[in-house]
Amino acid sequence: ADRLIDKERANEIEIALKKISPKYREIITLKIWGELTFLEISKTLDIPANTAASRYRYGLEALRKILKPNTD
Repeated sequence: ADRLIDKERANEIEIALKKISPKYREIITLKIWGELTFLEISKTLDIPANTAASRYRYGLEALRKILKPNTD
């Protein structure tokens, strides 16, 4: 049952990621699944590290707002 719940939750997260701004989605993907630091992300995307960190925070907040109705 736990695997089914995990799979359903992963699907919800994937759908939510598609709903947020691409600039946030890209940072979150690189940070979480790519396991890159903000410095590495900044070099990859040619943006300041602080910008990468800010976009990450804003992106996570956007995800929380989308997923919140489903988290009890």
